[in-house]
Amino acid sequence: MSGRQSNKLPNNLPQLQNLIKRDPQSYVEEFSQQFRHYQSNVHIFKLQPDKPNKELAELVMFLAQVSHCYLQQLSGFPQELSGLLLSYHTVLQPDLRMTFCKAMILLRNKNLIDPTCLLELFFELLRCHDKLLRKTLYTHIVVDIKNINAKHKNNKVNTTLQNFMYTMLRDSNPIAAKISLDVMAELYKRNIWNDAKTVNVITTACFCKVTKIVVAGLKFFLGKDEDEKNDSDSDSEPEGPTTRDVMVKYSTGRKTSKNKKKMEKAMKVLKKHKKKAKVEVFNFSAIHLIHDPQDFSEKLLKQLESSKERFRG
Repeated sequence: MSGRQSNKLPNNLPQLQNLIKRDPQSYVEEFSQQFRHYQSNVHIFKLQPDKPNKELAELVMFLAQVSHCYLQQLSGFPQELSGLLLSYHTVLQPDLRMTFCKAMILLRNKNLIDPTCLLELFFELLRCHDKLLRKTLYTHIVVDIKNINAKHKNNKVNTTLQNFMYTMLRDSNPIAAKISLDVMAELYKRNIWNDAKTVNVITTACFCKVTKIVVAGLKFFLGKDEDEKNDSDSDSEPEGPTTRDVMVKYSTGRKTSKNKKKMEKAMKVLKKHKKKAKVEVFNFSAIHLIHDPQDFSEKLLKQLESSKERFRG
């Protein structure tokens, strides 16, 4: 007992967390004390949900970390945390909101939350004006669905998640709709949701009223990455050495056989680089899964003729 007092375990959460994971039954009393501490902090938080609360953040992560050790005592913890996020996500301080979400992801990784329930919660949170949060949630959604299908395709879960995702694509919030499209496109590229049903739902994005979603849908069928990071990066960076640059570099010095070999090698690399830069690969595989490609193309043409938008590649 003296060892526990000297380490001040009740207030040293990281150390207590590690000890609990090794031997949960020996630290039930200390855990219960922290759980009561968490409950009182939640009560205080509800009075001022827009204020920072470092203590609550630490306790939430602590409970999420040891949740698998005390399943009975923490049976209602995931639902309570989910409820706090749903009720206060618009006023929550960003760091605290992110901590709550990371705790939920941790609980999901321990299989203590149903994937559909968490997906519904996260899509509600996508309405927050928090770019970092949206990126974190998007990454989790893609990785979680990938893990669900890691060993074999889980058709039952996939059907439920897909139906929800299809509903979100028609959501009135453009951010939520756009991210649902991004998720489906990414899962298609990863050969996880590469079925005709997914592809035909994505066709509806091409006729959306939000231009950004239309562009993303069209680029999906062209087999091009929407962000086209490589193109934008290359535009901002200076071009590589030209043939003339290489010739000048190796002809100004002494004309030795060593220099000649270096020049030949540099020319080969340059030629290879230029050839690679010219090749633009398009993957039209998704188009083959469209139920009625003729009807789809006619609708697109009709939309283009009546549109005032300036679509540029």
